[in-house]
Amino acid sequence: MQRAFVYFMAILGGAAFLFMVKLMHDMTGHMAHMTEHVAVMSADMGQMRSHMATLVEQVIGIETSVKNMEPLAIDVQGIRENVGKMTGILYKGGEQMERLNPVQMMEQMMAPGQQRPPPRPRR
Repeated sequence: MQRAFVYFMAILGGAAFLFMVKLMHDMTGHMAHMTEHVAVMSADMGQMRSHMATLVEQVIGIETSVKNMEPLAIDVQGIRENVGKMTGILYKGGEQMERLNPVQMMEQMMAPGQQRPPPRPRR
């Protein structure tokens, strides 16, 4: 019985030893995979830093553009007002031209002795 117990314990110890070797092997493989993932993540973080730097530059550009928009809006409003004034002047001038008879204006500008004879009626 003593021998059987020693054999049993030796087999049990060997099985435990093999289980520990297998466990260490698996853990080493998992550590290798984890190291690869950490390396990929590190490279991704480097790219992310680069993208963030580009994004910061673009946001600064947008902020500068927005700051420049207020004077631009004032200029555009001034241009809009001036165009409105010009439109009003042209419209009023056009109305005045419609009211005036160009033939009468020409006759008034001619010297009194140079007036044209009245037009002949058309047939």
